[in-house]
Parts: sequence; C-alpha cells; structure tokens
Amino acid sequence: MEGAFDASMRAIDLCKERGIKVGLRFTLTQNNATELPQLLELMRARDIDKFFLSHLNYAGRGNVNRRDDAVHRTTRWAMDTLIETAWRDARAGAHREYVTGNNDADGVYLLHWAAQQRPGHVAGLRARLMAWGGNATGENIANIDSLGNVHPDTFWWHYALGNVLERPFSAIWSDDSDPLLGQLRTRPRPVQGRCAACEHRAICNGNTRIRAFQASNDYCAEDPGCYLDDDEIGIATPVPGAMAEAAPSVPATTRAWGPPSATPPGCWPTSRRVAGCCC
Repeated sequence: MEGAFDASMRAIDLCKERGIKVGLRFTLTQNNATELPQLLELMRARDIDKFFLSHLNYAGRGNVNRRDDAVHRTTRWAMDTLIETAWRDARAGAHREYVTGNNDADGVYLLHWAAQQRPGHVAGLRARLMAWGGNATGENIANIDSLGNVHPDTFWWHYALGNVLERPFSAIWSDDSDPLLGQLRTRPRPVQGRCAACEHRAICNGNTRIRAFQASNDYCAEDPGCYLDDDEIGIATPVPGAMAEAAPSVPATTRAWGPPSATPPGCWPTSRRVAGCCC
C-alpha cells in the first residue's frame, strides 16, 4: 500500500513521544533476508525498544509461502547478525530487546554461541532455557478464533479442540482425552528423525510440530526448520531417512563466531533443500 511505510514510521514516532513501548516484527524468508541489517539500523536510529525476528511457520498464509522460507545457511546468518547486534548493544549499555520466535532451535544456537563467547555463563543459560521449556503449543499457548473454536496455538486453525460457545475454555483446555493435545503435552514429545536423536529436546521440546506436519503430513516427524548441524545436536552420524540436511558441519568447539557478513549467503542447491518445503 502506497505510503504504508511512512505512516508506520509516523505511528512509531507518536508512540515514542507518548512513552509507549514500541517494537518491530520481521518474518524472515529467503527473499527478504537482506533487509535485516537495514531494519536493525532503523531500530537503532529511531531508538525503538524491541525487535522480534519470526521464523516462517508453515500454516495459513505462511504455508503458501513455504517456498520462500530461508534455507539453513541464511537462517544461521540471520541469527549471527541478531545475536551480535544484541551483544554489541549490551556491551554499550543499551536497553533494547531482541527476541526470536517460531523456531525453538534458536535457544540451542544461542547456547553454542555462549560456549564460545561467554563460557562462564553457559550453565546458567542452559538452566534458564530448560526452565523455559521450548515449544509450548498446546501447553502454555492457546488460540480462540472469531467463531469460538479453540486451537493448540495460532498456527493450528485446521485443528479444533472444541468451541467456547459449547463448552467453557477451562473444560476444553483441561481435557487430555484429545490425542493430539496429549501428544503435545507429553515430555519428551514423541518425535522422530533428527528431533528424536537430538540431545537438546529439553530445551526445544521438539520444536514446531505444525511445520513438521505441513512438510510430511506427520505431527511426529522432525522439524524441517531446524538449522542446527548434526554435531550441534549431539548426533555422531546422520539419522537414516532424515528429511533435511543442515549447513556443512563445523564442530561447535572450533566454530568461528566472528561478526557475520553484511549479506546472507546464497540459497542451497535445489537438491539440498527440504523436499516439498523450500524448493
């Protein structure tokens, strides 16, 4: 829409003038990844309080855009860019917030960064990540749509647990007889592939189940959005039949965590993309 950007900037200025906390939200895809540094600079220039980087989730309109999902190298570049920006702000005494969502592998990626940059804080960070518990679909997150249908979260509109016009939400949400809700609340979740072999399930909780379903028609399949190397999730050898192949492996103990490049790397060749998902 013509003028939308200028109108949004004006709205940000008005909120800031009145002391209202303001944030920017950015959904990462392969087509817009190059804009991330510009948005982070915009955040700094306008003294915006919070930046939220959302990974693409394959549901609703996001499902239509699956072909545009950022492949794993680009995702890693984006995370490096965001973490380094946040760390630079922290060292400078700035109080801006940086948040990511819709990919619980981010917590594990941050843990590996801390192992290189702040090893003395790894134990505390790990404890906080485990207490947070990873993906909370069907546990600490719910969605009630405009018709009263209750869903496990905002990306599950194809699956209704009940309707608040017929039963109280408390009754719907506490009813563990629904098989999907029971699986989502099981710890550890009954997942397959690389997710089943991952040593960090207590942190990510099997990541995003809707993304697994949209790519494989199986809620228990591995999440194709996980961009971590096999060595980063504690897999000595590749899992047979794994859906996705992550970026070329570099041992976590020797990975160079220097400043990221100014632009994201190119796409994977088609043969290395997730079948039916990113190609």
